[in-house]
Amino acid sequence: MPKTFRFLSAGIAAIFLLCFSVFRALAVQVSGLDADASILASSDALEQKDYKKALSDLGPALQVRPEDPTVLNLKGAILTKTKDYAGARLCYEGALKASLGFFPARYNIGALLSLQQQWDPAIAYFRNLLIEQPNNELVEYKLLLLLLIQGSDPELAKRLFDSPIPSNTPAWYFASAARSYKAGDPDKASRLIDVAKSVYGDKTQIFQEELDESGLATAKK
Repeated sequence: MPKTFRFLSAGIAAIFLLCFSVFRALAVQVSGLDADASILASSDALEQKDYKKALSDLGPALQVRPEDPTVLNLKGAILTKTKDYAGARLCYEGALKASLGFFPARYNIGALLSLQQQWDPAIAYFRNLLIEQPNNELVEYKLLLLLLIQGSDPELAKRLFDSPIPSNTPAWYFASAARSYKAGDPDKASRLIDVAKSVYGDKTQIFQEELDESGLATAKK
């Protein structure tokens, strides 16, 4: 084979490899965008309580990012809503395996215990989590709800959010509302929640969801 032809062949091969690398990089970028869109669509479907669609929409993200803790946690949240608690726990544990200490998954594992009415383990779980994260008001709020539901450890429940001054999150208002519901004063509870929502807007969503899930607002006195 003439040297010139060998040189052209090598040049064509080099160009092909360069183009392939560019195409592969673009494919990764497109896949990343597809994964982001998948997560967003799945989250929207979850919010609309269309759990079948939420799982379907999450498929591309699971394929592109199978070890992404955010994706695994989202799948776990969807499975939790469908009451597939075993499947949800596997997702949360997978998220923690991918990212040790990933808070949403740590929180959700504890929440599974309460959903399964494993009250004592749930209370112990959130007590330990609060010891590790003493400034985490969501954890403190969840622990308070569990204690109020069960009527457990009233001294500890009293110490939680014992300041008369609202904190920097909706937690203080919702904690006070939970106590009002427990005391049989739903009107005061509603006023506290209205104030929280007027101040914090969408940031109140998870606090409201936890309160609704607790059953305190509808419990018979």
